[in-house]
Amino acid sequence: MLKALTDLFGHQQWADSIHWRTLAAHPGALEDNAVRKRLHHLHSVQRGFLDVWRGNPRRPMPLESFPTMEALRQDVRAYYGELDAFLAAGPGSRLDEVLRVPWFPDPKTPVRLSETMLQVVMHSAHHRAQNAVRLRELGGAMPPTDYIVWIVEARPAPDWD
Repeated sequence: MLKALTDLFGHQQWADSIHWRTLAAHPGALEDNAVRKRLHHLHSVQRGFLDVWRGNPRRPMPLESFPTMEALRQDVRAYYGELDAFLAAGPGSRLDEVLRVPWFPDPKTPVRLSETMLQVVMHSAHHRAQNAVRLRELGGAMPPTDYIVWIVEARPAPDWD
């Protein structure tokens, strides 16, 4: 399962890099309040779960703590370096480990590392889709970032610049 999850995170980083580049290229998109809040939320959740996985949960930084959207984008890039290091350390033996997720203080069933990893991937795709719709409303268009597109394109590396 770790190989599949690592693959999904590879796709996620590629798709996130396309979203950031495309939004930055469309005048006003990164200044749009809905886009700004959604990008911040999406990446706060990604980072929040990584912190839980590493045993260091903390409160997310508020959007206002990023002076520019470029500062948030740089934090996202740093997150991916940290995620790559976490995945390279081989969390495979921990996939069934029950986690304490602070924002779910009293779950009705145990929450496992593998389930939270899958949640991050699915949550990220959901919010990228919302931003793609919002970009269309702003007169732009998001290139396809579907998982299958990433596969048929031979799993390209992310391109942040």
